[in-house]
Amino acid sequence: MNIIKFLKIIYSKLLYLTIIPVVVGALVYFLTKDLPVKYTTSSTIFTGVTSNSGLAVESIRIDNNATQSEYNNIMTMLKSTTLFEEISLHLLTQHLILTKPQKEIISEESYRELMASVPDKVKKLVVKNNFEKTYKNLKDYIVQDEKNYIYRLMNFGHKYYGINSISTLKAERLTNSDLIKLSYESEDAGICFNTVKFATQIFVENYSEIKVKQSSSAVAYFEQKLKELQLKLDEAEQKLLDFNIDNDIINYYEQTEQVTTQQEKIEVRLQDVKMEFEASEAVLTKLENEVEKRYNINLRNNTILQIREQLVTLNEAITAIELDNKSANRTKLPELRTKRTNVENILENKIDSMNIFDSKSQGIESQRLLTEWLDAVKNHESYAALYKSMKIRQIDFMKQFKKYAPLGATIKRIEREIDIYEREYLSILHHLGLARQNQQSIDMRSNMKVLDATKFPINSIPSKNKLYVIIAVLFSIIFYLLAVFVIELMDARLKSPSLLKTTTGLDVLAAFVAKNKRNKKYIASDIVDERAALQIFEKVRKLAFDLSKPFVIQIFSSWDGAGKSLVASKLAGEIEKHNFTVRISSFCSPDTDKSSVDIAQNNENTETKTAIQIEDVSSDINKFNNYSAFIADKKIDADFLITIFPPISNGIDNTVLVSDAKANLIVYDANTSWAEADVFMLNKLKTVLPDNSLYALLTYANPDNLEEMYGDIPKKRSFIRKMLKKSLKRVM
Repeated sequence: MNIIKFLKIIYSKLLYLTIIPVVVGALVYFLTKDLPVKYTTSSTIFTGVTSNSGLAVESIRIDNNATQSEYNNIMTMLKSTTLFEEISLHLLTQHLILTKPQKEIISEESYRELMASVPDKVKKLVVKNNFEKTYKNLKDYIVQDEKNYIYRLMNFGHKYYGINSISTLKAERLTNSDLIKLSYESEDAGICFNTVKFATQIFVENYSEIKVKQSSSAVAYFEQKLKELQLKLDEAEQKLLDFNIDNDIINYYEQTEQVTTQQEKIEVRLQDVKMEFEASEAVLTKLENEVEKRYNINLRNNTILQIREQLVTLNEAITAIELDNKSANRTKLPELRTKRTNVENILENKIDSMNIFDSKSQGIESQRLLTEWLDAVKNHESYAALYKSMKIRQIDFMKQFKKYAPLGATIKRIEREIDIYEREYLSILHHLGLARQNQQSIDMRSNMKVLDATKFPINSIPSKNKLYVIIAVLFSIIFYLLAVFVIELMDARLKSPSLLKTTTGLDVLAAFVAKNKRNKKYIASDIVDERAALQIFEKVRKLAFDLSKPFVIQIFSSWDGAGKSLVASKLAGEIEKHNFTVRISSFCSPDTDKSSVDIAQNNENTETKTAIQIEDVSSDINKFNNYSAFIADKKIDADFLITIFPPISNGIDNTVLVSDAKANLIVYDANTSWAEADVFMLNKLKTVLPDNSLYALLTYANPDNLEEMYGDIPKKRSFIRKMLKKSLKRVM
């Protein structure tokens, strides 16, 4: 379907395209002109969901998913049944405590309707001039029972208090801002105003309560966990303190470090003292042996040994005090040193008293050796005492090591426990700080601000009556055109030659219009029929070349009323115009439908009228087996013989005679639909006729569908239509 055909279809339905929209528009106008007047009002709330409260000084990255989720929660709350029930109950409470209607709350008509429907037992629940008590009484009265007045009022479609009516409350986020706009429409200005006011108030309260409860629960949780960890941490620290007290530990790590350092010093000093002790012992032994060998003096007699024992005891006491910096006996050190000096003097006097030789030279030598021995004894006993004390000191330090080793593991375990509690405590403390900060932030944000307060609607919403009419008119046009084009696309009629050829598979020789009431606007439809007759004649004349006369042309149809007589008449007229003779014989009774009428009308409207008569030979259809006998019997001497047969749907009575012709035409009415029966009858006819001798014709066609065969069909057109068609053809 091209654009020209599209416009032609619209033009053909122009009358309906005018009448239907006018009727529909008028109908909608009368149905909507008395619609009730409505009022609307709105309010704007600042949510602060994405805004920084100022508690967090650092830059905050906005989580789009979390923000969207928060706004989804807000929108869900604004569309919740609970909110609508609260609004309904607030409105009802506000209206029931009134003693007379007030314009800013409820109109006089609405108030009368309400008070007329409220039962007495509900009126008794009203506490005069006390909104809160009345609200509580009404809320306690509600029972989920259809007999309950308030429950029925809310759930059975009341235009003001019904949940379905209040659910038309619109909530929308203004672009990507923190603003939420609430709007509502109602027939009562006061109810419209108070519905939005109560919706804003209840939503803000509910939202704040939910957010505060969430943040308070988080803070309470962290505070409780912090107390528990504080107790555990105190217990662990007390455990460490008691352990240190029980084991005389001030600072375990410093003490062990000191012990280790002193132990290292002791070991080094012990090695040095041991070497000195062994060296002094070797020197003393050598001197004693030399004195004994050379002078036969026994330096190990009881007296000397006793003196040496005293000296050893004093040296050990002095050394022990000197090594122990914390010893309480350091005041006795001078006394012990004096005693040691006295003992050394005694030993020295004892040695001096020994007179070994009279010889002066030997006396001097022995005196020297004894002096060296005495010094060696002092030195040896001093080192012996120091060495002994150092070994004792080493043993004491080893005992301390054995003591500190298990203590360290226990302290480590307790310190790890304390460290775990400390880190957990600090973590909980950090989260508690964040929770408190978040709580404060939520407290600041949950306290939503109403930027644009609800305003009482003074002017009603402009009537949409005209808009409804326009929409109805447009949609009626659209639906009608849609229906027309759907019907056109689903139309199974054989409307055009190309469609007939595609459907039948036969060559289409011509298509007739036949001037009648349906196409009276085409002033030259007879020209189209003449072109069709001429095209058939050209084909027939070509087939009749070098054949005996008369040349037989058979005309068939699948059904009655296809216009066989019309085709025969038109073709006969064209044959005579070319100076040939023709005769028409009909093996069926004359068509009683369109064919006979169209022949008469055609003769009335054509300047050259045909006087050819159609001979009725229906009674002779089975008498002849070929056309030679038929022609001889009827004494036909014309150049062409046109025979008309009954519809194939009535059967083919004489198949022998039918198969004798070389030119066969099957006529189809352009206004009939193609069906499986047509396929059957066409195949039936093809089995009787010679191959490639059957051609198709189209009758009663719409001239607009014949331009593909004949080009532009002559008819009356305005100048605008001519220019439009010319322009469209250039771009097609």
